[in-house]
Amino acid sequence: MDFPILDEDKEFYRMMEVPEPSMCPVCRMQRRLSYRNERNLYKMKCPVSGKEILSCFSTDKDFVVYDIDVWWSDKYDPFEYGVDYDFSRPFFEQFYELRSRVPRLALQQQKPNWNSEYCNCMSQNKNCYLVFSTNRCEDCYYGSWVNDCKDCIDNYAIFSCELCYDCVHCADSYDLKYSQDCRNCKSSYFLRDCIGCMDCFACSNLRNKQYYVFNKRKTKEEYEMFMKSVNMGSYRVVVDGKEKASGILNDLIVKEYHGENIENSSGDYIHDCKNVYDSFSCNNCEDVRYSQFIEMSKNCMDYSHWGVHGDRIYDSQACGYDLFNLRFCNLCWSGCSDLTYCDHCFSAKKCFGCVGMKKNEYCIFNKQYTKEKYEELVSRIIEQMNKNGEFGEFFSIEKSLFAYNETRAFELIPMKKEEVLRKGWPWKDKDPKDYLPQNYDIPDDIQDVSPGIVDEILACKSCGKNYRVIPQELSFYQRGNVPIPRMCPDCRHFERMRKENPYVLQKRKCEKCGKDIETTYEKGRSEMVYCEGCYLKSIY
Repeated sequence: MDFPILDEDKEFYRMMEVPEPSMCPVCRMQRRLSYRNERNLYKMKCPVSGKEILSCFSTDKDFVVYDIDVWWSDKYDPFEYGVDYDFSRPFFEQFYELRSRVPRLALQQQKPNWNSEYCNCMSQNKNCYLVFSTNRCEDCYYGSWVNDCKDCIDNYAIFSCELCYDCVHCADSYDLKYSQDCRNCKSSYFLRDCIGCMDCFACSNLRNKQYYVFNKRKTKEEYEMFMKSVNMGSYRVVVDGKEKASGILNDLIVKEYHGENIENSSGDYIHDCKNVYDSFSCNNCEDVRYSQFIEMSKNCMDYSHWGVHGDRIYDSQACGYDLFNLRFCNLCWSGCSDLTYCDHCFSAKKCFGCVGMKKNEYCIFNKQYTKEKYEELVSRIIEQMNKNGEFGEFFSIEKSLFAYNETRAFELIPMKKEEVLRKGWPWKDKDPKDYLPQNYDIPDDIQDVSPGIVDEILACKSCGKNYRVIPQELSFYQRGNVPIPRMCPDCRHFERMRKENPYVLQKRKCEKCGKDIETTYEKGRSEMVYCEGCYLKSIY
């Protein structure tokens, strides 16, 4: 499809010394995210230690996977796999050969982590379990894109929260449950698009309010009496509450975008941003374009996942923590700079076409060079790549280390198996499993659940997959008066994701004043979409 290349885009390409892209922003995002498997974990043995480990790579892969401690030890030397660049062959052909030989980390975990082995795509977590794309959290379970949170379960895209359950795109909140697009809220249920609210139930578009039920003001006594009349520890009551709240809140007035405190920016789910264009789920960013799931970064384009002091990053995925000048990189973190076409490198600088480097400099295809020789070879390689039409694009989906349906790309842009195979992309059929039937009758009320439930095997009411309740999880439910979930963690995750708008902007008109707007709300939905000005005039 045709897509515009704006003057601001061209200026960035000149700065990064790269050609203009051949794909539209959505396809470029899809390509990057096809290299990201967060949730699919497999058991295998480390070939060096013999230890049974968890891995994000299935056992049918034709490359070696190491336990994290082994990979970081002296038992792994990246220079052992180094080769000379062959100018008679295409770059990518040689690069993929090198990549297939270099051992990989079993999981994408950036240390230090404490008691958080069953997690992936994460860093600096303590006592966490089955959380993904999660950083700097403690006692969090079953979440994705969760950052700087404590004691939270079953959430998606939340920041700086505590004691929150089943929330989507919420921040700076405490004891918030079953809520969406809220900030600085406390002790409330079923909220949507609320800021600074506490002690509220099934409300939307409120600002700095207390004691509201279905957007109606109550006295403190009336609110407390109402809450005593609804047993939120009952599974049936919660299901009924979700249905009633959905019926009321789905017809509400919504702002053209989710977020606040933005300047000269477009996209969705953007907070505290300046000059951010056509980007999604970005926080504290400046001069960023066509990017997703990025924190605290600037001067970046086509950048997916992570950030935290990233500067001049282009067409890269899963790179984070103090980065500068990365082009076409995958899984590079912790102080990397001046990398091009590098994969799985850490604290590396001035490397080209390298895989699995750690704290190395002036390397090409995992071979060490002097500064002068490195610069001469890189210039010649780029010249050759430009002649071959290779330079300027991220790694191809066909060569991803994951099947398309294992990846984040599949979550955001789902495709049928036939379509994926027709494109020549990898696909993995699920391993056949005989799920056990659930013989345990879960009590409706959490207060009637015995400690013995942690020894029971449960079956998801949606897909039939078996799952368990861990002791820490049960403690959270009992303390927070939350009923036991009836679906497995994966089905709960995808149910939360369905609450998020697609990451594609559409041109519409404000349904109040007729002003032209860009929004992720598709035509035909029940919400009334207002421009920001009209929305702010309509809220309480």
